[in-house]
Amino acid sequence: MTSDDNRPDPRDPVVDDWLGDGMLLGINQLTGLLFAVERDRPAEVPDEVMRRWHRLLAVQRRVADQSEPAFIDQARRQGWSWERIADVLGLADAEAAERRQAALAAELARTHPSALPRPWLG
Repeated sequence: MTSDDNRPDPRDPVVDDWLGDGMLLGINQLTGLLFAVERDRPAEVPDEVMRRWHRLLAVQRRVADQSEPAFIDQARRQGWSWERIADVLGLADAEAAERRQAALAAELARTHPSALPRPWLG
């Protein structure tokens, strides 16, 4: 699916159809899904929407898990101390920030689509 200017459209049309025509279409789909189920408390969400919701979660989690180490690497290149990075990330100390970077690297390896293909399928 592409947008009017031929860029990939990041919105899932099945999710948008389920969200309807209201304000939920103007916000991030994960946020819209959260608001819809919290507000309306539907007895059931269609299986296809649930499957696509899970895929959106996997994709966004992967993007965040990729972005945080890049943020840390950039901060280090700019001369930030591990203490400053820990403070910005809300971690206890410099050692916790270094452990966080190592944990993120391990999580990225564990959840790489070649190692864990299920969330990435269709």
